[in-house]
Amino acid sequence: MTHAKPAGRQRLSLLIRWCPYTALATISLVLFATTLAAQSQPGKMRVIIDADTANEVDDLFAIARALVAPEFQIEGLTSALWRHRGTPNSVELSQALNEKLLDLAGLRDTIAHPQGSAEALPDTRTPQDSPAARHIIQRAHAGSATDKLHVLILGAATNPASALLLDPTIADKVVFAFIDGDFRDGKWGPGIYNWKNDIAAVQVMFASSVEYYHMPAPSVSGDLVMTRSDARQHLGGRGALWDFLVEYWEKHPRYGKIERTRMWDVALVQAFLRPQLAQRTITGAPIVHAVDRVEQFPDNPRRVTVFSKIDVSGMLADYWQAAGGR
Repeated sequence: MTHAKPAGRQRLSLLIRWCPYTALATISLVLFATTLAAQSQPGKMRVIIDADTANEVDDLFAIARALVAPEFQIEGLTSALWRHRGTPNSVELSQALNEKLLDLAGLRDTIAHPQGSAEALPDTRTPQDSPAARHIIQRAHAGSATDKLHVLILGAATNPASALLLDPTIADKVVFAFIDGDFRDGKWGPGIYNWKNDIAAVQVMFASSVEYYHMPAPSVSGDLVMTRSDARQHLGGRGALWDFLVEYWEKHPRYGKIERTRMWDVALVQAFLRPQLAQRTITGAPIVHAVDRVEQFPDNPRRVTVFSKIDVSGMLADYWQAAGGR
């Protein structure tokens, strides 16, 4: 970005409350070309993180974990919309935070970060075209059915669902992993947040043939609770990226007053990085009529994988270790 930035704590405070709009077209064009040259590295999972980063603090912690994972080949960090207290420019706020995290990790020039749609799908047939959706399509076609692109969806599923609607031929080249929508004792439950932000996108994913992994919320992912004091102890002084996470939490208008918070999105990232820490169940996809109206269909030939249980202590210990923490 070309705007002058205030220093220190003032800059952080401004970033939390509002982030200036980025020159999207220029950045997308340059980094799109950079990513085109990326080749799949043997043994690495090809990943795009699609996140409503400015919504809650867990997104930042999940993204940071993914960025430092040698098991991941990150092929994009895309911004997703969110709606909270009438925020009108949510995708722009997420976009700016994505760029901030990449800057701190020294990866802004090597990881593409196109902006996503500012609006949810109007229905299950009409995509919201965006640089993020187009980037997902391009990276999907860079792989194959045996070298799939994994899209880890931490917010509304608008961008991945739009990519699928824009180009259905990516279906056998991608894996969608999404958080939200409950699953307890073998039964699907309603959504709590991401579903509300784009229920049509949820319906598109479940009705598709895309390989799909589901992290339930509020159950399962909600079990992963981190304390602010633990974050400060294990992450503080471990580098610019980790220091920013701690300070962001402490300065956040809502979460700065909270000592313990659920790290929903971290659970999804950790479930892929450390499969031994997440129990998987294969079941039939539900028929989603509305956010709060879900029809059970256990014999549905459309099979999906659900993370039905996680090892909370194992995930937290691994997180601290990945950050080089004590």
